[in-house]
Amino acid sequence: MSVQVKLFMTLVPLSKSKKPQFELPWRDGLTVADILDHEGFFGDDREAIAAVVNSEQAAEDSPLADGDRVDLMVNLQGGASEGGPSEGGAV
Repeated sequence: MSVQVKLFMTLVPLSKSKKPQFELPWRDGLTVADILDHEGFFGDDREAIAAVVNSEQAAEDSPLADGDRVDLMVNLQGGASEGGPSEGGAV
């Protein structure tokens, strides 16, 4: 009984395990937040991480099931800033 965890390469050096992939024992009540705690992600670092469970985005309090696959990646937000190139500003 386990959960498969995969870290986005940018997160590997910041994690406690320093591993791009690993297995955690599953237990009743295990959540995405527990995995983030286990890997030492807190504060601003934690806010920048998006979790995907079995190919669907998940919240930190999402319960996990035995055999789930959890991908932790950097949550990239895009868009042009005010006055940027999309609004005719100088580059």
